[in-house]
Amino acid sequence: MKIIMLLLINSRLSYREISNYLALSVNAIYKRVQTLIELNIIQKFTAKINPYAVNAIYTFIFGESKAQNMNLVTSKLGEHENTYNILLSSRNHIYVGAHLKNIHELDDYSSFVSQEAEVQSPTLGLLHGIFYYSPRRYIRPRSKNINMNLDKLDIEIIRSLHNDSRKPISEVADDINSTSSTVRRRLNRMIKEGLIELSINFNPVSSNDIFTLLQISLINPSNKDEMAQYFIDTYQPNIFFCWSFSNVPNFLLCYTWCNSMNELNNLIQKLKKEKVESIISDVLFKGLFYDTWKEKLLYE
Repeated sequence: MKIIMLLLINSRLSYREISNYLALSVNAIYKRVQTLIELNIIQKFTAKINPYAVNAIYTFIFGESKAQNMNLVTSKLGEHENTYNILLSSRNHIYVGAHLKNIHELDDYSSFVSQEAEVQSPTLGLLHGIFYYSPRRYIRPRSKNINMNLDKLDIEIIRSLHNDSRKPISEVADDINSTSSTVRRRLNRMIKEGLIELSINFNPVSSNDIFTLLQISLINPSNKDEMAQYFIDTYQPNIFFCWSFSNVPNFLLCYTWCNSMNELNNLIQKLKKEKVESIISDVLFKGLFYDTWKEKLLYE
């Protein structure tokens, strides 16, 4: 799980860098990453424009779906240019992650999801905070104006890495007819300034472990970010992501990993002793990723 978290934050980390973080041998890291690839837990190493660099609005829409054909539902939802992630869970609940160009798209997109997924009165969350367990920090750009920070050559570099973010610098240079030193310098700048998002398509359901989304309602809505960080610090690696939302003040959505249902139950029982009002758990059985309007910018 620690390897996955590092690669989610920066999928270009070398095996040596990962080994230094985790105090394991380079060979051990290599073998574990290859196993994750073979099991399809890591589906792809990706490079994209950081959503914050184009002022995209993160939103999550979720609820119980009454649809009979979920394959058809995910196909239709995935065709929309705003949809970047869909998670299906045990209670026939669907979680849809989207990047909106602006807040004015929210009503139309939420109506689209509600209609296509047959979800009545879905919960809609506008992302406020991301909390995670990783020694590597997720970097946000200082400026929200992509035109001031990325030029044509930068875009070409991201495009070359789009579907294989671990591609060697020399191959990227060949792709864009540039030099390795130029590519390395520009890529390092984009990473440092948070303009590029280097991550993985992570498919937890290919694992024998149990991955769950917990909907946690808090007793005190005023300290939701403090509680999210507390849950990460106290219950990692079982809780490895928490999201808070600006429009849902007493609510956290937490991503968990457990080896067994018994371990999951023990985790939930411990959380119930914290300052929470209620917990709803959804065991995940399918995860899908999509390119959005943001990725289309790479090919214009």
